[in-house]
Amino acid sequence: MKKEFEQVFALLADAIAEVIRHRATLIREAFLPFAGLVLLDVLRGNPNLAEPARWIFFAMTLPLWTMFATTVHGVILLGEDSLPSRFGIFWSERETRFLGWLFGLTLLYIATGLPVSILLMLVVNPSPGTDVYWLPLLLSNVVFSYFQGRFGLVLPATAIDRQSNYKDAWAMSRSSGMIIGIALLVPWTFLVPLEYVVYGSVDDRFMLVADVIWLVLVLPIYAVEVAILSLAFAKLDPRGPRPA
Repeated sequence: MKKEFEQVFALLADAIAEVIRHRATLIREAFLPFAGLVLLDVLRGNPNLAEPARWIFFAMTLPLWTMFATTVHGVILLGEDSLPSRFGIFWSERETRFLGWLFGLTLLYIATGLPVSILLMLVVNPSPGTDVYWLPLLLSNVVFSYFQGRFGLVLPATAIDRQSNYKDAWAMSRSSGMIIGIALLVPWTFLVPLEYVVYGSVDDRFMLVADVIWLVLVLPIYAVEVAILSLAFAKLDPRGPRPA
């Protein structure tokens, strides 16, 4: 068990180091996708917005997250010179395939999280007004992190134009899925208390400011999670590559 925890720590530490090492490029490349995410977040926050429109705006965030993630994967696995010089705004068949795999993982998250959430709420049976939403969210992410560690390696492979699928990713991660999953779970655990800090007592008039602060704080966390998958893929894929 000690060896496994050392591997988790090493993977997490290396991912943080990679994000810090490439921070200038990642900030530049993430600027326009980040601005798009802020705009969509503002639109989704409109209290008069119809629910179907809210889901449409959510769907529109997925291509922006795709461009962000493929940028991080590309920088870590292929080097900064591999990026198109378009300030993070680019699209090709590669991004389309990446978005498809990402959408599949999103559906898997829902499929694993919903039963856990329902079961937990039945067991806990909270009183009306009790704020325990984080309990099912935590357990859902604990369950999903394992599958993310197994299936998620399809994402860095796709980001550097390697032919891959969920079956290949599952086979590649058979000896390291739990380690990758735990490493992915650690950054996520900072999000719940961070959300309380940012949104805990914010006035509605300053919600836009809170949204911007939230995205600024979570983007580095998401970058570390993407970097974890990049480094795990680089280590486990017999074809390489190694981090640039």
